[in-house]
Amino acid sequence: MPKLNIFKNCKPVIAIDGTAGSGKGTLAMNLSEKLNFDHLDTGLLYRIYAFESIKKGKGQSPTNIDFDKWFKSTKTLDVLRSEKISKRASQISQSNEVRKSLVNFQRNFANNPPNGKGSIIDGRDIGTIIIPNAEVKFFIDADVEIRASRRNQQLKLSSSEYSNTIENMRKRDMDDSERNISPLKPAFDSFKIDTSEINETQVLELALQYIRKRTDFI
Repeated sequence: MPKLNIFKNCKPVIAIDGTAGSGKGTLAMNLSEKLNFDHLDTGLLYRIYAFESIKKGKGQSPTNIDFDKWFKSTKTLDVLRSEKISKRASQISQSNEVRKSLVNFQRNFANNPPNGKGSIIDGRDIGTIIIPNAEVKFFIDADVEIRASRRNQQLKLSSSEYSNTIENMRKRDMDDSERNISPLKPAFDSFKIDTSEINETQVLELALQYIRKRTDFI
């Protein structure tokens, strides 16, 4: 992986990293609404890439993906939540080539948020690799059993799928944290929030309290 930590965002960025199902996306959306900052879910970039690569066929890499068109079609985004897409996204996220191809999109979003004010970007390597100079960094986590239960509810899966969901999450955690390229880990200057025993309103308030101390956004 090339050295990417020289990037300095020219617009304010709140970077949110964390494990699958921990609530980082929910926090990002809630902060986006509260602060009027634009939100980018970078996990969707990898899911879109995964979907396009499956459609392209074995051994073929998608080119010239129109991410903006994808983001404007909320109904279409539902197809990206399947387990097949999740597994493929996890696999391609370990590709140096794929990561490099998506870095520019993420950084361009940070420097040119649609509303022109600032952005909230969530993923797994935002505060460590993509936007290392983000003004605020969060790392969100929760017990895997709780995360699996949330994911089952999100995907409207039956209770019989619960053990399988836990197994998939544990494997995803291991793959994300142990990969050589942009592993999932807290940035040294991130504020960590465990969402196991608190609801999204409480998580939002904790985040807002921290932001007030660190910046003049609000």
